[in-house]
Amino acid sequence: MKLGVVRRDIASLSPQEWGRVANVLQRMKQDGWFEYYANIHNREFSNIHGNDNFFPWHRRFLRDFEEVGQRYDKGFAVPYWDELRDSHNPASSVVLSSRFIGGNGFGSCVKDGVQGSWTMGFPNNHCLARSFDRGSQMQPWYGPEYIFSVMQRYNDMHNFREHIEYSLHGSVHLGMGGDMSTFWSTNDFAFWLHHANLDRLWDQWQSWGHGNTMDGRDRNGTALSLGSSLPHYGEPISTAMYVGSGRMCFQYAGGGTNKHILRTMSRVTQPLLSTAGEADAGLHALPEALRRKWFPLLESNVPAGSAPMNGTRSIQSVSRVSGKPLPYPGPLTDMWVAMHGFDRAIVSRIMAESRQFVDELNMAKYLSPY
Repeated sequence: MKLGVVRRDIASLSPQEWGRVANVLQRMKQDGWFEYYANIHNREFSNIHGNDNFFPWHRRFLRDFEEVGQRYDKGFAVPYWDELRDSHNPASSVVLSSRFIGGNGFGSCVKDGVQGSWTMGFPNNHCLARSFDRGSQMQPWYGPEYIFSVMQRYNDMHNFREHIEYSLHGSVHLGMGGDMSTFWSTNDFAFWLHHANLDRLWDQWQSWGHGNTMDGRDRNGTALSLGSSLPHYGEPISTAMYVGSGRMCFQYAGGGTNKHILRTMSRVTQPLLSTAGEADAGLHALPEALRRKWFPLLESNVPAGSAPMNGTRSIQSVSRVSGKPLPYPGPLTDMWVAMHGFDRAIVSRIMAESRQFVDELNMAKYLSPY
């Protein structure tokens, strides 16, 4: 197995490490690569969204971008943005500071960060724009608890993909607005950070025994398998399935490839000011019925040194974990649903499920450390 470069949390990069990434991006911009990838994403849009090509195609697309970056710096790796950690208050993320990718454009040009005052060439000459969906703020994104629940409850690609694409994927694009809410969202480096994180979550899910899981259908309703051809690339889906193997010559910092690894939320995301144990303690303290409903894999993965929970454990035990109640995530807009050709009934069902999830954990006095 070839492990290759390591994709790291952008917030963990030193100024010198981020400077190397920024230098590559500037050179790729000068040579027209941002226009190149925006054109591909725009052209293939309906082939790669709202169907089960979503995860393997974007992994291949990310690797394509990364390989071009390695022409300028052989150590270049696309970082990921741990958006789950920032989900309660995305606009306050350090990622959106001048140190990294810059902040809000308030419906107009991004002025600071690595792409500050950039003029993009696709689909026409325009400044890179951002427009947060609540003015100076953003609606909450889908949080780590809900995504962790999705990863536990679904063992097939189709349901796993729908519950990620129609939740976290869309809420980040819509929250950022501007170029991120268009067919050419690749103009914004936030796109690459966002999809690296989605790919990281898929990689983690794969390591839980889903390494070969590829099912569902393409945009035309044709069944997909490992031998199906990726849009634009014409390569079998199997070539994009395995991180650290073949052309997918990269790995994620802190990731695991052992399918028997503990399924803990702290492997999905880690609160900045909490230990790994604190990140998972609140979920293990939930009443048994809620754990079985929303986190069915927790029962066989109680952290070492923890007493198994049972139905007699009082709800008040949850309140001993410091943190905040879960907020409702921002919904996908009708514009976004129509733009992607999503089935509104399916989107509405998933949004309703996520609100039920929030209601039930809050009623149980769960407090999130994120």
